Amino acid sequence: MEITPKFSRLLHFSILFLSLFTFSTSTDFPICNTHDQTVLLKIRDHFGGPNGRLSDWDNNTNCCSDWNFVGCGTDGKEYGRVDTVTFSRSWGLSGTIPSDFGNLPFLSFFILADNIDVKGTIPKSLAKLKKLYHLDLGMNSLTGPIPEEIFKLKSLKVVDLSSNHLSGVIPSSVSALSSLSEFNVSHNKLTGSLPPLSKSLKSLDVSYNQLCGAIPSGLKRFSRGRFAHNKCLCGPPLAACK
Repeated sequence: MEITPKFSRLLHFSILFLSLFTFSTSTDFPICNTHDQTVLLKIRDHFGGPNGRLSDWDNNTNCCSDWNFVGCGTDGKEYGRVDTVTFSRSWGLSGTIPSDFGNLPFLSFFILADNIDVKGTIPKSLAKLKKLYHLDLGMNSLTGPIPEEIFKLKSLKVVDLSSNHLSGVIPSSVSALSSLSEFNVSHNKLTGSLPPLSKSLKSLDVSYNQLCGAIPSGLKRFSRGRFAHNKCLCGPPLAACK
């Protein structure tokens, strides 16, 4: 077949387009930091090993592009560092939450929710996650107290620990979280009083616990249902304290 100049140009641009497409798709994801990948493999082994629910977490692949539930930073110092772990709800994980999560220094968005067989306590090691702003451990079977250290993470904006079996008090350190916008600890076994919360709070639910005492005045803007079914909470929007 005779190759005309027009056909030659078309072939040239086609090859150029394909090469650019291949280059762009191959560089969409950074290479996973080796430390973070090692930590994630320990977490995989904790949840059943290479043949368990996290079987695609393979040491021979890139955790930033090939592993489910994992996301990595793409700029500056966060390039290639794991900043997101969001497990699908009802994924079938079981056992305790491994303390290794605390060894992902750039983790900022963490969801491990709606896995009824995830039990044990909330690891204090999460308090090492200085960049953490979204924490969702709701709808598991967690027990024990809420670690006070977690509420010393100044970046926290969203905290959901609802529908577990948590006990003890709501740590007073939560009052210092000036950026907190969502706080849900409903459907637990929490006792004591409700501490003051940030003025920036947009969503609150402490219902179905065993809380007692006066509701802080700054929280009266929330509906009654957000405080319902506690032992003896009182004050607006509930009945007046006696």
